[in-house]
Amino acid sequence: MPGRRDSLDSSPGVPLFEPQYTLSPQLVRQLVQIERACGFLDAVDISPEWSQRVRDECRVDDALSSVQIEGASLTRHRAAQLAESGAEAASNDEQEFLNYYAAFNAIDGIRGDRSFAFSARDLHNLHGMIVRDTRGHRHAGRFRDGPVVIGDRDEGVTTVHHEPPEAEAVPALVDELLAWLELAKVKRAAPRYGRDDTWVHPVIVAGVAQHRLVWIHPFFDGNGRTARMFTTALLYQRRYDFKYLFDLSTWYNRDREKYYDKLRSADRTGDYTEWLVYFAGGLSNQLANAQRRAREVGRGLVTGEGPAD
Repeated sequence: MPGRRDSLDSSPGVPLFEPQYTLSPQLVRQLVQIERACGFLDAVDISPEWSQRVRDECRVDDALSSVQIEGASLTRHRAAQLAESGAEAASNDEQEFLNYYAAFNAIDGIRGDRSFAFSARDLHNLHGMIVRDTRGHRHAGRFRDGPVVIGDRDEGVTTVHHEPPEAEAVPALVDELLAWLELAKVKRAAPRYGRDDTWVHPVIVAGVAQHRLVWIHPFFDGNGRTARMFTTALLYQRRYDFKYLFDLSTWYNRDREKYYDKLRSADRTGDYTEWLVYFAGGLSNQLANAQRRAREVGRGLVTGEGPAD
């Protein structure tokens, strides 16, 4: 990732993207649970060796699940071998996994750096890492310059789920999203936008950004993987890295149809609430698992051989 830049909040003229959602009782409960887990994981004393081991496992699982969502047939055993050995990929699926796994290193550098302002160039770079030497490499790091349609084809019949905006609109839509991401950091008066305290909870920010990027579909290929990695980057940047002891893509991969349906709920209604409840619920679930494992280490139920199953 490039170095630090000034906030987009200081650059007038960018239209404001304003996602619609309701802080429902369920969503509020989930955010409270996430905050409690965040506090616990910040305070708990666990060995660096155990934390590193679990982090590596979570990253393998996250990368594997993210490429499996897109159709890769890679096994967990083979993914772990690739991650540990640094061997070269022998197939497109393996290369997709290695690219995603390596991209975690790129976003580590912005951990806790709230002054960092994401740009379109950062998305280009992230996408380039994700699709390097894969089927989508011809368009790596470049916004699409033509139309795309998102759908399923079964026995010659195509079901269209989403028709993304025209290619000409992509740069402006990305800029609007990035401007909103910067504005969502603000805990002070923002008179240019006619309101005070535009701060949005980081979990909501990450969830909205994932959907919006998939909805814009700025690239010909690799949009889902890029959006999921970008989601993780936003959580890291806003100090919601939870000691790296979480893996969101496995939650999505457990029921891919549900994942896609929840994403499409915001397409159907223009309201993000249903998707955000699903997104926050997945993060809450992952963090509950991380808490359980950390408690077991603290009670001596897990040895130095590795974390609990």
